[in-house]
Amino acid sequence: MITRCLFLFMLLLIGIGAEAQENWRLVYANDDSGIGIDGEIDDLIKAVRDGKEIRLAWSSGRVEHVADAAFLTIMKDSVVVGQIDPIYGQTPNFINYTITLKENLEWVLIGGTNGKSDAMTTNKITGEIVGHNARNRAFKWFTKD
Repeated sequence: MITRCLFLFMLLLIGIGAEAQENWRLVYANDDSGIGIDGEIDDLIKAVRDGKEIRLAWSSGRVEHVADAAFLTIMKDSVVVGQIDPIYGQTPNFINYTITLKENLEWVLIGGTNGKSDAMTTNKITGEIVGHNARNRAFKWFTKD
């Protein structure tokens, strides 16, 4: 019985250690004009083609965001475009540092290494597209090693 418990405990530790070793690494960064400022675009393209998990990071004024890419596209062997899963819209309050969810509004973003992005807001009840916010953004692209 003690041997079995010790064996299970060792398996648990091995599992925890393996999970802790999964590191996210910056593989590429572009400015809002689409100019590469860190890493190599070819490394990001290879990571996408190899099926690695990709995470995007961007800032919007005083707020920074990070999200896993749910869908990725490579265009002309030179531009990577990532789309995140839809989320409920949010309204940050910078006085007391809280964020309030926007009822019934869903938000999704697509962004590219060329600095182009589009954010779309949809009314979840009616299905109506409330708006688009196409703009240039700087993105950081991470992959899990």
